[in-house]
Amino acid sequence: MDVKQLLLRVPDEIHRRLAVRAARTGKSVNVLANEILYAAIDVDEGNRQARLQARAATLGILRPTTATLVDASQRRRTIESTKGTGPVVDQFLAEDRERI
Repeated sequence: MDVKQLLLRVPDEIHRRLAVRAARTGKSVNVLANEILYAAIDVDEGNRQARLQARAATLGILRPTTATLVDASQRRRTIESTKGTGPVVDQFLAEDRERI
């Protein structure tokens, strides 16, 4: 894959928030910024699933899924990590429905 360098000037607040999210997710700011840019491009293509995934990624609630089985304690931790996201998901699904 060819890679180009992009110099992007952002307000301090945006950089701070990106750095906090990157640290929270164990990613670099560069990796996180690339994910957000890819998600934004997918949204422009008009794919509803891509729009919802992009919005979830932007909100920091998109979680990768795997097909591997998990034990009960892992399952409990996963469920706990998503508590409180329901109202946020409901809101952006409602907003997306209004766009249609």
